Amino acid sequence: MFILDTLLIGSLRFVLDKVAAAVDAEMQDDTSLREQLLEAQMRLELGEISDEEFGDIERDLLARIREIKGQQPGGISMSPRDKITGVDIESFDQ
Repeated sequence: MFILDTLLIGSLRFVLDKVAAAVDAEMQDDTSLREQLLEAQMRLELGEISDEEFGDIERDLLARIREIKGQQPGGISMSPRDKITGVDIESFDQ
């Protein structure tokens, strides 16, 4: 009976670990957010939503994308108030 319980618990733990890993991967993926932003842009162009509604949707989605990118290693850590003041370009052409 002990072996059966151990196997059952081990199997359940394996499955739950896989589910947790899939949830973490989904939470770190911004693909669905980008698709929602594209859909909102299309709805704006078709006249289904106003500029104000699009602005609200865009602000919320971009904030969530920034949050996801900020949690990833090497992510962008800019706030909406930050400004880019210059860009350095290095060319390898001779």
